Amino acid sequence: MGFEDRNIFVCISQYTKPLAEVDPHLPAHIAWLKEQDRAGRTVVTGRQVPGTGGICIMAAHSRDEMLEILATDPFQVHGCASYWIFELEPNPVPDRGRLMDLFFGAAFAAGNGATVIN
Repeated sequence: MGFEDRNIFVCISQYTKPLAEVDPHLPAHIAWLKEQDRAGRTVVTGRQVPGTGGICIMAAHSRDEMLEILATDPFQVHGCASYWIFELEPNPVPDRGRLMDLFFGAAFAAGNGATVIN
């Protein structure tokens, strides 16, 4: 499943607890991120520098669906982070940028990562 029928969400998390209380939930959070990737929702994820939260760029059909997905994040479940959510409707081809072709491509969506950008 590609991203073409979904919008992109930039989800910026802010830790609401000290790192000493956040880090024990990191393995479960990473497992959750891998689950989102297997489900074809993830464009990119990572921890902010410095480590005050993280950023997830993900695809979903609606803001409500994105909120439901984020509610299952162990950081959310355990009250370790709150999210700011920005919805992005990508520009159509060719105005959205060449790298987006990778993320919207069938090879990427299939998980083989074999798409080549010229």
